[in-house]
Amino acid sequence: MKMNKALLVVEPSKDAFNRFASVLKRPNKSKYKGYTILSFPSFETLGKVITGARLEILSAIKNERPQSIQQLSRIVDRDFKNVYNDVKLLAEYGLIELKESGARKPAVPLAKYSEFLIAA
Repeated sequence: MKMNKALLVVEPSKDAFNRFASVLKRPNKSKYKGYTILSFPSFETLGKVITGARLEILSAIKNERPQSIQQLSRIVDRDFKNVYNDVKLLAEYGLIELKESGARKPAVPLAKYSEFLIAA
C-alpha cells in the first residue's frame, strides 16, 4: 500500500464541502497536493480522536506492522478492549485501515499515512 501524508483540519462541514467542490472543478489546482485532507467539525472532536494513547497506536501500526489488534495491544502494553476501541475509532475517522481477512481470522490494522499534519 502506498503511504502518503494526511492533513488534519478543523473546519465547518460547509467549508469542507466547498473545498471538495473546488477540487472537483479544478483537480490540478489543489494547494494540498500530496496530502489527503481529513476534516474534523471542531477542535473538541479532533482532541477526542487524537490522544496520546492513539498517537502511540498509530506509531506502532506504522512501525511494527502488527498482524492483529491483540498483537498491537501487546506492543503498546495496553488492555485489548481499550486498544480495540481505539483502533475502531481510528478506522472510523479514516486514520487507519482494518483489513478483514474473513471469519475466524483477526482484523489486521494497517497504516494509511506516513505522517500527519494538523492545521489549525
